Amino acid sequence: MTVAVLVLWYRVAVPLRAYRRHRFEVLGVKAEAPGIISIYIGGMRLDELDAEPGQFFRWRFLTRSLWWSSHPYSLSAAPGPDRLRITVKDLGDHSQALARLRPGTRVLAEGPYGAFTPADTGRGVLLLAGGVGITPLRAIFATLPGHVTLVYRASSERDIVFRDELDAIAAARGATVHYLVGSRAEIGGDPLSPRVLRSLVPGLDQQDAYVCGPAGMTSAAVRALRAAGVPRQRIHVESFEF
Repeated sequence: MTVAVLVLWYRVAVPLRAYRRHRFEVLGVKAEAPGIISIYIGGMRLDELDAEPGQFFRWRFLTRSLWWSSHPYSLSAAPGPDRLRITVKDLGDHSQALARLRPGTRVLAEGPYGAFTPADTGRGVLLLAGGVGITPLRAIFATLPGHVTLVYRASSERDIVFRDELDAIAAARGATVHYLVGSRAEIGGDPLSPRVLRSLVPGLDQQDAYVCGPAGMTSAAVRALRAAGVPRQRIHVESFEF
């Protein structure tokens, strides 16, 4: 009984209370890459949420086919006082339905959640993304102070999300972006090997690293970073399967 009450409280009562205060609604949907969309969500007093780049919410879109389920999606841009953005990969019926959302659709949100948020330590930072794992790192890339290097691993050019945005952020802040695109055979080896990472990021062993991507990629990346001399406590990981 206690569990049921807690579930109703956190999954129903709390989001409804947040909706009454913030009035979340869909502003629009934008195609970012094949099978990947961004959803822009508007609202009131969103700065009171105290959301940080790298965090996620559980979203419930109040349409006939979607109202009954909530799903976690990270913010893909720095949160603003009246607008949030999430980015979703087409992995099934739910994400396909999101592409058909209409402006004005009401939204319930639980959060923000997650500790995948950067701290300004004064050291350089490596952001290492795989596929749609770029989503929270794109928000971090735009806001984290200091010297930042972004390494983005993708299977093909068509799988790169936010390229124009990433290039513009890099140019504005004097950051570095490396796109590692193609299969291992096409690239000529492991693009995330310790040797390659050290060549792309001088002084890597003195920096912090934030890694986000599919579970297999993140595990391999952590092993490579450790082999490259990055201390385990400076490696921050978010597995991104949805």
